[in-house]
Amino acid sequence: MEVAVTTDVGQPGRQNEDAWCAEQLHRNVTLLAVADGFGRIHGASSASLALDAIREGVRKELQAAMPPRRLTGADVRDILIAAFGKANDRLLHASGGSDDHVNAATTCTAVLIVSNQAFIAHIGDSRTYLFRRGELVQLTTDESIVPELVASSTGLPRPLRYRPSRPLLMRALGVEERSMQPKVTHYTLHPHDAVLFCTDGAYRAISATDLQLSLQSRERAAEWVTDRVVTLARAAGSIDNATVLLARDATDHGTPSEVASQAAIRGRPATAALATIVASLLLGLSLLWAADTKLYLGSDDAGKVTLYAGVPATVAGVPLHVARTTFMVEAASLPSGVRSQLNAGVVVTSPAAAASLVAAWQAKAAH
Repeated sequence: MEVAVTTDVGQPGRQNEDAWCAEQLHRNVTLLAVADGFGRIHGASSASLALDAIREGVRKELQAAMPPRRLTGADVRDILIAAFGKANDRLLHASGGSDDHVNAATTCTAVLIVSNQAFIAHIGDSRTYLFRRGELVQLTTDESIVPELVASSTGLPRPLRYRPSRPLLMRALGVEERSMQPKVTHYTLHPHDAVLFCTDGAYRAISATDLQLSLQSRERAAEWVTDRVVTLARAAGSIDNATVLLARDATDHGTPSEVASQAAIRGRPATAALATIVASLLLGLSLLWAADTKLYLGSDDAGKVTLYAGVPATVAGVPLHVARTTFMVEAASLPSGVRSQLNAGVVVTSPAAAASLVAAWQAKAAH
């Protein structure tokens, strides 16, 4: 699975209230999500706090249901609904809000891919699309007022330049005390399918045709596609936070290099010694995934700032860490002191804390 994310603040002087998640939770389970929030709690965006709660909830339920192949479609649906409920409660209580006064809230669209089955949980107006055989299809429905009122004669939402005002959300996490259930849908993915996520700062400014044409550039890296979509949105006049996440080959869990390695292992006879090594490696990684007690920031082989779980060490050629999130930030663009810290590993308490720290480093580098 090739995953790329581009997120941009937009208007100078603003904070980025968008957040995203791309995490392999098990050998054949991957969680992808974007969220667009407003209001900050103790310095963290509501979107990042909600995604942390959803990630924690899904991970906990998966650990209890190991192996994941025992899960039914109804089980996965219940896991997503419970995780969204946890995120709703966390935002409402941590912000001090109530049914009459909202301090922090967020949209969220999340896809939990189990093998080749995609379960989409959605609330608000961030979007999920499916790209298959050159065609782009929107899988979620905008839960906001203006799109229904200004639909074009074709039934398709109009570009931003035709909209007189920003849409008002009909549903969001962190708004009401009662559990805010997401709409959950289920799709079977085909080989080479791609899943695209956009917050409204990206998709409202450009047409579905422009999105589709960008995705049809298969010879380009996924990062080129996400950068292009955000660039098109800015050129069309969007000044809102914009986040675009693209997952190519969505049925192949892990990075492209990991998938190739797994295929190579499956394709050659395993000697007893090799089988022992592979079994030990899988056991070590599964224990590391289950514990997941230490998070730290470092840089990957491509020089990108990356959040890892585990410890920054390797034993007998086996790394004692796994990548959790890769930020689209070049370590070389950061101050030298920060680069030195990254080489040693910078311990953080949560993914939200990691995102805040990376944002602070970027701001420092800009000055």
